[in-house]
Amino acid sequence: MSRHFFVLINPRSGRGQSQKIGKKVADFFRLHEIKFAVFETRNDCRGAQTVEKNLTLNYTDLMIIGGDGTINEAINGLTLDLPVSFIPSGSGNDFVKNLRIGSTLEIQLDTALNGPITRIDIGLCNDRKFINGVGIGFDGQIAADMIHRKVPFLSGQLKYYYYVLHILGSYKYRSFDLIIDQVSQRQNLILLTVANGTTFGGGFKLAPHAKLNDGKLSICTIGKLSPLQRYLKVLTLQKGSHHRLKEVSLFDAKEISIGENQQLEAHIDGEYFNQPPFTISILPSALQIRAFLF
Repeated sequence: MSRHFFVLINPRSGRGQSQKIGKKVADFFRLHEIKFAVFETRNDCRGAQTVEKNLTLNYTDLMIIGGDGTINEAINGLTLDLPVSFIPSGSGNDFVKNLRIGSTLEIQLDTALNGPITRIDIGLCNDRKFINGVGIGFDGQIAADMIHRKVPFLSGQLKYYYYVLHILGSYKYRSFDLIIDQVSQRQNLILLTVANGTTFGGGFKLAPHAKLNDGKLSICTIGKLSPLQRYLKVLTLQKGSHHRLKEVSLFDAKEISIGENQQLEAHIDGEYFNQPPFTISILPSALQIRAFLF
């Protein structure tokens, strides 16, 4: 069966790099006589709508050129069980850190064409699917601040780190009303991460125990770290060694609910989402991808 690629590009990701990558991908497909069609996301037609309206049974593959937010949009519009491949061009590209797809465009294209088809889990937060994770509390506040408090002179990872350092010492812990696998509890936390993948915020390994195909949500909670401890221990979050801290808990669950709290902000796959209440669950083996898993 001949291949026919539906290529979704976010022209705003990677400070415009995705369009340059898209042209190289198109040249590659033409050279190798592979059928394809390119669709760009727009403000008035996001990735979910673009995929839902245009991806038909005429296509054999979905290729996503963009970052974590573009991947999230695409899977929320995907109604067909087609293999998905990834050409990362976002600012953080956290989800693909769970995959072995190659560090160059040439290898990534070879993976898209010839890589193994693997089934992975995806998460569901209320009625929104996610591929990497949901962050509530500190990292959700960062996502909210990046929307509401603009810093025009920074971009990419420098911009994210600016927001982290800006509120790292001053962010106060919040009360979380939780139901974890039908057990109710209240915890005072700085953050709660509900993960499918391991890495967030452009390189922070918050859920180092997470696996994309284990049928479970991987949870990270961080309690009352003092402001000084936060600055001293921030590198442990990048390395994924924070499990040694007594204020940190890492565990798995099938479902978790977070009660209503207007003091809490959240992100989903790196994009600002909303405030709870949330009910979060896992959809095992719900997505085909072309990639090797770590």
